[in-house]
Amino acid sequence: MASYQKTKAEDKSAKKLRLTLAVLYFIQVIMTTFPFMWGETNDGSFEQITAFEMLVHPGIAYTVDAIKLAALGGIFVVFPMVVFFFCVLDKYSNKKHVASFLCCILCVSMIVFGIGPGYIAIGSVVTIILYLLIMFLTSMSVQARNRANY
Repeated sequence: MASYQKTKAEDKSAKKLRLTLAVLYFIQVIMTTFPFMWGETNDGSFEQITAFEMLVHPGIAYTVDAIKLAALGGIFVVFPMVVFFFCVLDKYSNKKHVASFLCCILCVSMIVFGIGPGYIAIGSVVTIILYLLIMFLTSMSVQARNRANY
């Protein structure tokens, strides 16, 4: 069992940044219900698919590979949830910062390279912008956490 008795209390600015990151990751989880990509149906028309639909109903009536859709949906839905809990519960270590950076890099690269530029919907664009903001705030949080340790 870990002991945090010798650890200093969390700095006010570090706490504000940690909670801001948690709120932004909660918004990212909500963004999974917004139109995320364009998918082609069986009749040749295109319709918008949310990240949650990619995970729950992979490949039903779409020509995109079902396994790829389920994996992408899993990345877009599960990873922000996990990092949200890291940001809420991890007060004393820097694990939340590492998880946040990895989640941001992985999710943005999966949007750009996994979905592809021709199929990106408005939810993906807003998600990319939020991930860039989260990366900036995570770097600020690392600096605030290190400043509090001195």
